[in-house]
Order: sequence, then C-alpha cells, then structure tokens
Amino acid sequence: MRLHSYLHAAVGAAAILSISLSGCSSDSGNAAGTGGNGGAGGAGGDVANPDELFEPGPYEVGYREFPITYTEAGSDAARELLLRVWYPAVADSGAEPARYQLSNGTINIDLAAGIALDAPPVNEGSDFPFVVHSHGNGGEGLLAYPYGELMASHGWILVAPNHTGNTAFDFLETPDPGSKSALDRPNDLVAIMDEFESGLDGDDLAGKADTSAVFVFGHSFGGYTTFASGGVNNDIDGALENCEGSESESCEYLSDPDVEAAYREGFGDPRVVALAPQAPAIGSLIESEISEMGIPTMLMTGRLDQTTTQETSAEPSWAAMDDPDDIWVEMPEGAHYTFITICYDLDPGILALFRPDADEDGCGPEFIDAQEAVPVLAAYVLAFGRRHVLGEEKWDEVIEGPPLGNEGDFVITLPRGAD
Repeated sequence: MRLHSYLHAAVGAAAILSISLSGCSSDSGNAAGTGGNGGAGGAGGDVANPDELFEPGPYEVGYREFPITYTEAGSDAARELLLRVWYPAVADSGAEPARYQLSNGTINIDLAAGIALDAPPVNEGSDFPFVVHSHGNGGEGLLAYPYGELMASHGWILVAPNHTGNTAFDFLETPDPGSKSALDRPNDLVAIMDEFESGLDGDDLAGKADTSAVFVFGHSFGGYTTFASGGVNNDIDGALENCEGSESESCEYLSDPDVEAAYREGFGDPRVVALAPQAPAIGSLIESEISEMGIPTMLMTGRLDQTTTQETSAEPSWAAMDDPDDIWVEMPEGAHYTFITICYDLDPGILALFRPDADEDGCGPEFIDAQEAVPVLAAYVLAFGRRHVLGEEKWDEVIEGPPLGNEGDFVITLPRGAD
C-alpha cells in the first residue's frame, strides 16, 4: 500500500479526552482486583501480584507540558512538538491541581486532572524508566493519560507528544496527513529521547529519565510509529512506483531526494528495547522486517476493529512476529477506539465531530465497555514494561498467564512453539 495513501485504511486514534481515570491461546478468567503498591522496581518478593497493576503505585503523579524544537528530517526546517509528561512527583508539594486543556479558539476543553501541575520530581536519584506514547491519526498526547497516570505512580516517566500537523484539531482540516507525518512521527520520538538524554536545560526533569532502555507504545498511526521506532522500514520503492504520474501532495513530498534519503535511512533507535503497538497501522511497512527487530513486542488488537482490521493489521503483524518474548493481547469484542477514552470521556456531539465512525468502531453497545477495557490495557503495558525494560522475570506469569480483566474480555496468544 502506498505511503501517501495508507492512512485511508489504517489511521486511528481519536480526538480529545477528558478527565482522568480515578501459536497457543488462553481465554480470560482472571478478574482484576485491588492490591498493594510497587515502585518502578515493583513490590518485593518473587511472585508477581497482578493486583498491583490496577492500583496507584507509591508515588504522587506530576504532570507538565512544554515544547521542544528539533530539525526536521529531509529539510533544515525547525519542528516544534508539545510534550505531555507524567512523572513521579514529590508528595505534598503544594503544587496546583493540573488541568487537561485543549483549544483551537472555537472548541475549548478544560478538565480537572486530579494530579499535581508542575510539582517537583522526586529527589531520590535519577534513571526512572522511560516510556514514550504515540497517538493515532488526528489524536492527542492527552489520550495517554490513563497510562501516564498509572505508570508515573509506579515510578516511570511517560512522555506523549502532540505530533504536530497530525493532532485532533489538525485532523479537522487535513484528515489524511500523508507521507510527511509518516516521516515526522518516528523522528519525533527520536527527538524526545535525545531531549531527555541530554537536553531539558533548566528543567528539573533533566537527568531523571533512563533513556538507555526506552519502552515505546502507540495506537493506530501511533502503532505504525511504534514499529518504525523499532527499526521496521517503509516500502519506499513501492511508494515511489505508485506515485508515478501522480501529482498528489504526498507524492510531491516523496519526490524530494532528501525526503527519500530520510526514509531509506530508517527510524530504528538502539535505545528502544520494548514495544507495544495497539491496533497498528502497518500498511506502508515492510512486514518481513518485523521479524528482524529482535525487540520484545506486545501486539494489542481488537477483533472487531473496522479501521485497522484483523486481515490488514493484526494477523499480518502477528504472522511476522517471531521473537520468543512476543505476545498478542486480543479483545474479542474490542475495536479501534477501545484503546482510548473517547467513548466515555467525550460529549456525544464532540465525539461525532471528531470521530463520526466511533459508534461503529468501538463505542457502540455491541463492543466491550472501553471504561472497563482501558485499565486492563494499561495494566498489561505496565507489566510488559516491568518485564522487558526492568527485567523483572516474575511478570512473565502475569503476562502469559490467565488473562486479566473480566472473563472472556481478553485472549492471550503466545509465540509459536511456546509451552
């Protein structure tokens, strides 16, 4: 499928959200419970407690947002990103409560988040595990808030950029971002890793993140971004061939030799050590290269997805994955928007404005309730990070064992040949 048009079949994550949330297969049967806390290293003991994944950890959660600027690939232009950042914060700092805010001058959303705005990060050293989230086409960094709040409470720093040119408000004007966004997005993630590794001048988060081992996850177009950050390249030759005779804006962009060179160089970053693509848009990726990544990957999909379908996304992705640590987390009654909070956070009028297909692709009554699914998805992301970023082997029994959540809501498929 062409780079300049693959989003027609693949892009996803929706618009805006609101208030914070307070092989071999096995079917679901392990309900989530309540339980103890654990920091970035998890609670003590040799046995993993899945209840920890559903409860806040020992840290207060801080939230802040700020821009960074870097030089665009394929040009010498400056590109600015707004970052949304959740992190372990000093308790009782007196910081003002955070608010999640979005506005384009006409549509304004201003919602209480229940966490601390710009609170100082905790002072107990540095090297908090680092995770980056990539939103879907026409999405927003704030869509990561259930994951950000949970993981920050357990001692992680989570960064979710607004991919400039491909956000919720951008989507209202340009639904198909084309080849430029497919190039920009993975480079955005590299720029974020660079900034947290050696930048952030004057910010008290400087030096706090362990960027030597980065966990990347994302939804839909963000799933594409996730795979690309792991080293899966685009089929640039196929794209250029399909562009012959075309005068589309995307094809014109691809005709620039510097842009072509940037695509051919690829986007894989050796700092990335774990991936969790959710309903990934893989249309322009070279599927055979998925098997060459050598990076533990947790594929997360919904069988009823109408945007990145079983046939075009989930099944080809899993067929190409062959790392012994790979795993496939499925929702039999999940669909495209089950992974984010728009089904229950957005007013129906706003939801219809940004995602008129939402009821047919995850928000309707025939699907799993997203308000029940999202905490389970976040729990799996936290567990996978603990296992493959922090190296805590005890979490294998949770990741590979009886599925979390309500009975039948999730199915786990292990790598081919696994016991």
